[in-house]
Order: sequence, then C-alpha cells, then structure tokens
Amino acid sequence: MEYFSPKVKKGIESKSKTISRRGFVLGLAKVAFFGIITSRLAYLQLFKSSEFKQLSDRNRYREIKEVPERGIIYDFKNRIIASNNQVYLLSIFPSEIKNLNEFFYSLRPYIDFDILEIKRFKREIYRHKKTKKHQAYIIDKKLPWKVISNINYNLSNISYVQPIVSFERTYSHPKEFAHIVGYVGEPNKKDLESISKKFLNIPSLKIGKNGIEKKFEDLIIGSPGKSVIEINAFGRQLKQISYNQGIKGKNFNSTLDSELQVFANKTLGNESGSVIVMTTRGEIRCCTSSPSFDANLFTYGINSFKYKKYLRNEKKPLSNKALSSQYPPGSTLKMLVAISAMENGIVNSNFKIRCKESTEYFGQKYHCWKEKGHGVVDMKKAIKESCDIYFYEVARLLGVDRMYKTALKFGLGQYVLDNFLEEKKGVFPNTKWKKKYIGQPWYLGETIIAGIGQGYIQTTPIQLCKMIAQIANGGFKIKPSLNANDNFELGEKIIENDVHLKIIKDSLDIATNEWKGTSYNSRIKGDLKFCGKTGTSQVRRISQRQRELDIKNKDLPWKFRDHSLFTGYGPVSNPEYAISVIIDHGGSGSSKAAPIAKKVMQKVFELYYPKGTNA
Repeated sequence: MEYFSPKVKKGIESKSKTISRRGFVLGLAKVAFFGIITSRLAYLQLFKSSEFKQLSDRNRYREIKEVPERGIIYDFKNRIIASNNQVYLLSIFPSEIKNLNEFFYSLRPYIDFDILEIKRFKREIYRHKKTKKHQAYIIDKKLPWKVISNINYNLSNISYVQPIVSFERTYSHPKEFAHIVGYVGEPNKKDLESISKKFLNIPSLKIGKNGIEKKFEDLIIGSPGKSVIEINAFGRQLKQISYNQGIKGKNFNSTLDSELQVFANKTLGNESGSVIVMTTRGEIRCCTSSPSFDANLFTYGINSFKYKKYLRNEKKPLSNKALSSQYPPGSTLKMLVAISAMENGIVNSNFKIRCKESTEYFGQKYHCWKEKGHGVVDMKKAIKESCDIYFYEVARLLGVDRMYKTALKFGLGQYVLDNFLEEKKGVFPNTKWKKKYIGQPWYLGETIIAGIGQGYIQTTPIQLCKMIAQIANGGFKIKPSLNANDNFELGEKIIENDVHLKIIKDSLDIATNEWKGTSYNSRIKGDLKFCGKTGTSQVRRISQRQRELDIKNKDLPWKFRDHSLFTGYGPVSNPEYAISVIIDHGGSGSSKAAPIAKKVMQKVFELYYPKGTNA
C-alpha cells in the first residue's frame, strides 16, 4: 500500500535549518554563561574564601596590639634609674569614623576635651588615615581611672573606641642620666626596617633611641600583648574574643651609681664637659656629660621650640661628650709615651735633658708651656711638672709607629664599649695611617708634637679613663662595661716590666701630692689620697706674634680656648677607682679639670670607704 508523502517546499527547509543553527548557538552561549558563573563561584569558594573571610572579619573583629612593659633599669645598689608609669588611653580605628566632629561630641559626657586638643587630634587622625589606614590610633590624653572605668562600663553605648592600658617610661634623674641611660621614642622609618615583625603596627610603641635604652633594647623591651574584640555595625564592642597578655621586659642592672652620677653632674655645673669614674677592673660607676637635657621631655614629646633651643646651644647639650667628643689628649698622654719609650728600650728613667723654654729641630722651634723652662729634668720630674721639651725629645727617639703600638695596647683609637651607638673611635695615627687617609708622608715634626698629645691624635674621655685605669691596676687590660652581669676579671698584662710601672705611678703621685706638681693645688689631704696627670690640649695654632703679645687663654672667645683635662686614680696606696675629667675650652688642666676631679674623688672616698679606713 502506497502512502502519500507531501513534498516539502524548498524555502521552508532552508528556514528550518537556520532556526536549528541559532538554537544551537544560543544553547552554547547559555552553557558558556553558566559555566563562567559556576567556575567563578568555584574560584571564589576554593581560592578566595580566606581573603573574603579576612575582609569580613576585619569588619567584625578588631585586633589591638598592646605596648609591652619595659624592664626597669637599676644602678649597682638596686636603686631605680628608669621605670614605667601605667597610663589609661583610648584606641580608635580612624577609617571607621565618618565624622570626627560627631565622634568627639559623642565623648563629651565622659571626657572633657578642649578645643585645641580636638583640633590637634583631628590633624593627627587625618595624617594617620593617609599613612596607617587600617591601624589603630591612640588618643594621647592620659585619663584617670574613674573616667576609663566609666567608659568601660558604658562601652556598649559608645562607638569606635576601645580603652587600653599602656606604659609610659619615666626617669628618676632625667638630666643626670640623660646621655648614658638615654630615652625612648617612637620608631622612625629606619627603626622599622630593623625592628622585629612582632613590634610592627603597635600604636604608641616607643623604643630605645640612645644610651642603655638603645644598646640593651632586645633585653629591656619585652613582648607585646594582643586583644581581639567583636563589634557591631555601629562600631560598638559586643564582646572580647581573646586576650594575650604581653611579657614584661627583663630588668637591667647597671654598674652606675646614682648618688655619684648626680654629684658629678652637679659638680660640672654650667661647664661644658664630662666626668667618668670606673673601677680599675672596668665597672663604670659614673658617666655624665654637661650641659644635659631632660630625657622625660623626649619620652613624653618635646615641642619644637625647646628642641631648637637645644640644637642652637653652642655647648651641645644633646651630645654625649663622655663617649663621642674627641680631643687631643695633651699632656695626659705623656705617661703612655714614657711607658712606650721604656718598654722599647729607647730611654730609661735616668734619661735627662735641659729644658730652656724652647728647642729647635731642623729649623723649626718647639716651645714648652713654662716660661724660662724647667732646667734639668729626668722622667719623674718631666711627668710631675709636665715638661714639653723632655717629651719632644723622647718622642723623636721613639718614633710614632712604636708609640702607636703601645697606644693600641691601652685601647686608644678603638671602641671601649661594644656596639654603643654614640661612641666614637678616636684616632691614633702612624705613618701608614697618614699615607692612607691624607695621602702624604709622615714628618718628624708630627712625631715631636705627638709626644705631648697634639697633632692628629684624637681621644675620647672614656678612652683616657680606661688608659689610666690600666696603669692603676698594675698594667692589666680591662674591658669596661655598664652591665653589672658582665665579667670584670683582669686581662693580659700590657706593661711587661713592673719597674717601669712603678716609675710611672710614683711620677703621678708626686704630680699631685708634691709641691710643684701640676695638680698639687687639687690634692686631697688625709689618709685617702688620689693622684693623676693634668693636660691642656690646644684647639688652635699659637703664632709667634701671639706669644709676644702674651694673650691669655681667658681673653680669647670661648671656642678658641684650650681644653682642660685630668686623668687619675685613687686611693694611691691601693688604686681601685680611675677618673677622667675634660672641660671644653676650660683652659689649663690644673685650673678647671683637676679641681673637679678632686671633688668627685672625695665623693668616691666618702661613698666607698668608711670613715677612718686606711686604703
């Protein structure tokens, strides 16, 4: 049976194919569209979930790092030098606050802000938003406990704030210890590059900027705490999620003596200079510079007017002169020159010359400080009366390179303390040094003036104190330190011949305790005596015309006057303490430095030797 099949028209067949093709493309597009959405959702879920969770948590939770409590700094008798005050502050997240005026208005029932304070805080908050957008900002207004407890009680009704407990560094003697103990301050960009990551993003963090605070920062600073709180959409605290209490820094026991430090600083008065006292084993009991500054001002925030005033002061109150000021040692170097000459077999104690006020080498005249000279002098008399002519000749015979080797043994031209930011190294030259740094050969005249501590030689007060301490202790090397927990045993012997040592110590004794000695007027009467060597270091060349006019040091402008130096030790019979005093532009060593050294050593005897005790 035949069925009838209608014939499809040609136009209808073409149209059907077109519709079929479009449907396929549309279906493909739908698959692609939903595929992209699905893959995007999978990507967000699998690879971005932690990031979005973090963003969500940032809106919900607040992490506040807390400043750790720094360790207390004690003197060697366990008296507090630096401690901490507990303070109550408010922490905010500026990025959450849309209107600062409304925010400060909302705090009026709890805190009494004046207009100037609000203006200052607003300026600081705007700056904070630009540089530390997601970090907490501390409103630097110390609040009493009554206010902070009221805020804490009403915290669910106050937006955007979190009360915190912080610590503020305070110094019991802010001026007397300012240079050696130092102070704390906010870390700058350079500090942030070297600081441990755990201390980043801690609002109001302050770190050691100099002195002991800087040197022993890792020991003293401690470890920060952290609290996490949950907030609602209005920035109000709902609950505390977690709290990790910080770890207090370790206490630091120094070798310093508060009573001696305060006395020495007071004795310096308005002079520009320094006093260092250390035991003959290297325990630093006193290290003070004058004029000083108030360390508490730097800790709490010094204003620009006071800071510029410090900077403009020609006596440089911000400088730690005991460690960083460098001076020609002058006549205080003569003991070392004598030791070097005897140890090298160049001269002995009986070597004599005639001092006639001046001498001449190859057409160049060299003067002694004393008019008409000292006459015939041997080594003891030359040290006692500080004869320049004698040491010109000893230095000429000795040579600068042998002098340099002896100076290195005693620690000149080297750091005394390890990694102490402010300390300078000083310079003790030799022939190679001049060729390397100046590009010129060494001349005989430079050796001659090196014999009296002038020329290229630069020393720090702490180097000179170490030098004299090593003479006082019997010629043994020491390693001075401010840390009471260090080892203070005597090191290697650096003066080989005890006969040479006795000659030097006898010379220093008569320089102070016998008539015509340069520090005779500063002697201490009684059983406990001290002795030492004065020094006067020139800061300018004296022309022949000036010598003829007999211009006095006191008649010159302050900055052109000679420096006044003294180094010594006591008690003479059993040396246990060494001292170094330098007065900037103070004139002769006997006029300024030696009298101050006398007063400080009298205080040393009073503190460490009971009345009537013979040394």
